[in-house]
Amino acid sequence: MTESRSILSSASIISISALGGAIAGFGLQLLVAFHFGASAETDAYFMAQSTSDLLTKLLLGGSIASVFIPLFVERLAQGKREVAWQLGLNVIHIAGAVFVVALLLLWFLAEPFIGFIAPGFDEGTTALTVSLLRVLLPSFLLLFLVDLVTSMLHALKHFLAPALLRIVAPLVAALSIIVLVSQLGIYSLAVGVVIGAAIQLLLVGATLLRLGFSYRFVFAPGNADFRQLLYLVYPFIFSVLMTQAAGIVYRILVSDLSAGSLSALKFSEKIYQLLVIMFLNAVTTVIYPLLAEKAGKRDYRGMQETVAGAIRLIMVVTIPLLIGVALLRQPLIRLIFERGSFTPADTAATAIALLFMVVGLTVNGISSVLGHAVLALKKTRAAVAVSIASQAVAIGLFVILVPIMGHAGLALGGSLVPIAISLLYFLFLLRFIPNLRRILWHVTYAKVLVLAIALGYTVEFSRSYLEQITSTASSGLLVQLLVPTVLGIIVFFGGAYLWRIPEVNDVLSIVQARFTKKRRA
Repeated sequence: MTESRSILSSASIISISALGGAIAGFGLQLLVAFHFGASAETDAYFMAQSTSDLLTKLLLGGSIASVFIPLFVERLAQGKREVAWQLGLNVIHIAGAVFVVALLLLWFLAEPFIGFIAPGFDEGTTALTVSLLRVLLPSFLLLFLVDLVTSMLHALKHFLAPALLRIVAPLVAALSIIVLVSQLGIYSLAVGVVIGAAIQLLLVGATLLRLGFSYRFVFAPGNADFRQLLYLVYPFIFSVLMTQAAGIVYRILVSDLSAGSLSALKFSEKIYQLLVIMFLNAVTTVIYPLLAEKAGKRDYRGMQETVAGAIRLIMVVTIPLLIGVALLRQPLIRLIFERGSFTPADTAATAIALLFMVVGLTVNGISSVLGHAVLALKKTRAAVAVSIASQAVAIGLFVILVPIMGHAGLALGGSLVPIAISLLYFLFLLRFIPNLRRILWHVTYAKVLVLAIALGYTVEFSRSYLEQITSTASSGLLVQLLVPTVLGIIVFFGGAYLWRIPEVNDVLSIVQARFTKKRRA
């Protein structure tokens, strides 16, 4: 099997296992939309919850995990399994201690912190946000540890267990709402998030122990391997405020928009994140250890082939997805959310946000692949420089677009930023990977473009026709979604198969092989 097929095989495992999480996630979003709609109450929750991502980045959580993987993989490749595990435990304990101190400080400073990042909220919404933030604080530490342990499992090329965990968090949160909403209201969602994070950590930790690693307490800041990690991470320290400036500006701007704007963005973001999880993360998660391994061997030609293959896979998968979601966004959101407290006005606000989010799907995948290549080369300073530049671009786009487009300007700005990121990463990688320019052109790109145009006409024509002859009930909306989707799949992937696009043939070969194996069993 070629490396492309190997990537697709592992990616398919992640995608299939993510389906359960997707179903649970949609169930959770249905409950949130039904009980709370897109309101000031959900704005308060989403503002508090989104602080998790902001705090993780401010405390270098994502940076530590990204820098840690190549070091962990390098020691495994050298046969130093125990040394790799020692480094992992040391990072978990030291970073965890830093997180605990930071979260205790935030507990006492929650009011001025929320007042700073959401100055447009009224007094009631601000008070609710502060209370929800304090309830959610333990989940920030737990989810950071989950990400770190998961990165170890990925480095060990163990993808199934982490992928299966996607169902835990939304399922627990949904159960919490069902059981506690009448007593706790929106707090029932926050309580469920904390419990779900704790269960996730227990499960990934148990999986790591089953792979032969035994837990022990290691706390050695002076360890040589840990010092090497700090050396690779420290450039991020000087750029933290700048790299998080765009997120802060985002929150400040959205808090000054009409009530429900942040919620509309978050509901559309959930759909977008589902697409990323199922069709982008599956590929980028698998290729990162491959890139790190080849970078460690200085196999730059191999890195170029891996990057080029991954980008072609991303284009074949995401281009039809992008077009389909953009054209079918209205019936999709109405079918999923529009019931209970979720009104037609909420649908319109969510649909416009989704449109501008999804246009960046393909380039987001490409920027992720190129970024993973840079991190695999351990060029953290370059990654920092790109992050700073991209944040400056994001701030400029937000400030320009929000007064013109409202919350849709935030969605569009976020979709345009990966273009700048991809360009900067590409220019930097030219110094290390020979013939990288070859990834700019491939016959697959031209074929995908032609098929995408045919797909767009097919979906739009069938959607418009069905909209006229079907009802607005759930059954009619389902028809408006399913028929154009099936026709689009037939046109695009049928045409791709007949046109002999290699990446599509790889996908079909894997599916056929798995089906044959199950039938024989």
